[in-house]
Amino acid sequence: MSKVNPNASSLIDEYIASKELFEKNICKLFRKLIHKADNEVIEDWKWNIPIFNKVEMVCGFAVFKNHISLSFFKGATMSDKHNLFSSDYAGTNMRTIKFIKSSEVNENKLFNYFKEAFLLSEIPIKKTKSKKEFDIPELLQKALDNNKLAKQNFDEMAYTYRKEYALHIADAKREATKLKRLEKVILNLEKNIKMNEQCKC
Repeated sequence: MSKVNPNASSLIDEYIASKELFEKNICKLFRKLIHKADNEVIEDWKWNIPIFNKVEMVCGFAVFKNHISLSFFKGATMSDKHNLFSSDYAGTNMRTIKFIKSSEVNENKLFNYFKEAFLLSEIPIKKTKSKKEFDIPELLQKALDNNKLAKQNFDEMAYTYRKEYALHIADAKREATKLKRLEKVILNLEKNIKMNEQCKC
């Protein structure tokens, strides 16, 4: 976790105090429920908004002109049991709930979300394979092992081109189609032809 702003709590106090009454009340409720959900919450201040941490950043809220956003940094791994998350999210992991009026706030539902978020904060996000770790189909690997020129050209290709060839074989549904594609792929690789340089077989 990055360094916590030592003045975070007072900055959050000032932030909430500067808002309109209904905004102020919602923000105060968020803060109260967050601390109720986990008594080891660490208040922080980043990007000029309140952030709440435990092992890592868990959630934060911000007041905008027409709404108040409550964001969960690992929201993609949460159950969203009450279907509160907005559909217009941009990040891979973060999810947001947007409030336009006080009547939209349900304390019990929010508490459930905060509780789940803090529990999940102790579980690392499973990393997806890096681009260097994509799987080469066994059929293609065996053919490459038996063809030195094709293998050399394949190994020297950029990641994107190697992945295209691997997926071209893997995506075939029938074994006969796989073999037909494999034959053409090996011929192309012998000539150092990339997938985007010819029509897919």
